Amino acid sequence: MKEIEERGRKRSLLSVHPLSPPILVIEGQEKINFCSNDYLGLAQDPRLVEAACQAARDYGAGSKASCLVGGHYDLHEACEREVAAFKNTEAALILNSGYQANIGLLPILATRGDVIFSDALNHASLIDGCRLSRAKKEVYSHHDLEALEGALKKAAQARKRWIVVEGVYSMEGDVTPLPEILALAEKYEAYVYLDEAHATGVFGKEGRGLVEYFEDQGHSLKTDRLWQMGTFGKALGSFGAYVAGDRGWMDYVVNTCRSFIFTTALPPPVLGAIRKAVEIVPQESERRRRLWQWVKMFQGVSPIIPIIIGSEQATLHIHERLLEEGFFVQGIRPPTVPRGTSRLRLTLSASHTQEHIVAFKKVLERG
Repeated sequence: MKEIEERGRKRSLLSVHPLSPPILVIEGQEKINFCSNDYLGLAQDPRLVEAACQAARDYGAGSKASCLVGGHYDLHEACEREVAAFKNTEAALILNSGYQANIGLLPILATRGDVIFSDALNHASLIDGCRLSRAKKEVYSHHDLEALEGALKKAAQARKRWIVVEGVYSMEGDVTPLPEILALAEKYEAYVYLDEAHATGVFGKEGRGLVEYFEDQGHSLKTDRLWQMGTFGKALGSFGAYVAGDRGWMDYVVNTCRSFIFTTALPPPVLGAIRKAVEIVPQESERRRRLWQWVKMFQGVSPIIPIIIGSEQATLHIHERLLEEGFFVQGIRPPTVPRGTSRLRLTLSASHTQEHIVAFKKVLERG
């Protein structure tokens, strides 16, 4: 701990109390939250809260068992059916978190004799999932499609090849070039594992993710080699994760994925909130319109806007100064990001107002 502190990397938990979004109370003072992943402002939506309460009244507070032991309620089944329809896939399966999904799914998809091609800036859960698999792992430079293709060529003798990417990179805010990735997968008979934690609900005219987003732009995507994983704890305002694809693959997950098999199923109130969010997100495009209005004001390509500072100490100092000004923006330091790239991770939400955005931009411009 002494070494961590000397390097400016000590982290500690900060107690916050949410008011009406995006306002938080921190140490008795109200702050405007600019580091939440609640991109559509649904986490405190009264409809999600009531859906969670109704599910608790109907089913109880907990699911009592793992899915295979008896915790897979008809509520789980209905939720999975609705998620599959939302993602335009044959089937879907609910898992307990994005981290659990990635460390459970990747080891059952890739094993000895296979090769995983992992983008250099992939999330820690994807890195850990790749490590837990027994496949050979090749890390290629971020978004470097030429390097990826070269690596795919060299691995022609591999049993299976998996390209592992994030849809929206959680610390960079940039978007994976999915059409080109899928084209390479088709050319070299590889498969694509797409983590849409930060894309679900945000991208596409109805918030269905990157496939819809790129098809809206005129791309014709072949998705038979695509696995789509995403979460409900960000734009959908609840908790948990999903994997979506064909029914045969979902059966395989049920029978082999340790992080699904050996854990208690998500509780009914969470499922109630998920179902309501999946209903709301495609219908209320005004939320996305407002969110993208704020994104454009920061000249971003997603609601995640990284402000690179460099040093860890300077990042902490600016974080504290912004807090004094009334803005909660988290400073991100190594090992989450590479050394020398410490940053403020600004995230935007449909719950922000024009006044919030203008006031924050003025503070930034003052330096």
